[in-house]
Amino acid sequence: MLIINKLLPQGAGLAPVLLKRAGVLSLPFAARQHHEANLSDGQGAELGLRLPVGTTLRDGDVLVAEDGSLLRVEAAPEALLEVRASAKQSLADLFRLTHQLGEMHVHMEAADDHLRLPGDPELAQWLERQDFALAPLEAPFDPLPLLSQLPEVIAHQHGHSHDHDHGHAGHVHGPGCNHGH
Repeated sequence: MLIINKLLPQGAGLAPVLLKRAGVLSLPFAARQHHEANLSDGQGAELGLRLPVGTTLRDGDVLVAEDGSLLRVEAAPEALLEVRASAKQSLADLFRLTHQLGEMHVHMEAADDHLRLPGDPELAQWLERQDFALAPLEAPFDPLPLLSQLPEVIAHQHGHSHDHDHGHAGHVHGPGCNHGH
């Protein structure tokens, strides 16, 4: 089994000629969310994915195996739902839906006038009950990470991490906060 333990996001730092020579590992979104997995490259080679916890592979990322070989990650086509506002709705309804789906931790791709979501039958029924226009499709799915999946520094946008339960009232950030930022 060939062990893969290094990720180059979007092939950062690699010459275009190396990217062209890299093998391709085509995976659906669910498989690209696992930092550890035993996979096959589609040509019979067994691969052991051993990446840092929380790693999600994106379309275009490059994996480096312990023998130095390269594999370019490709988002495999999968069953999706394309969601649009119906004739009875406005784009604002679609925006509100985006917020609801985010609260439900549903991965999505957003475009100007539609969303792409995993092709989950229960999700489709829920959306139909709300009168959204749905169309099933088969396409690659490469949504942005959920906020909960981002590193804490990015998620909080203020460069440090801490527990908000300090056991005292009046927790202040900024001048006079007196806890060493």
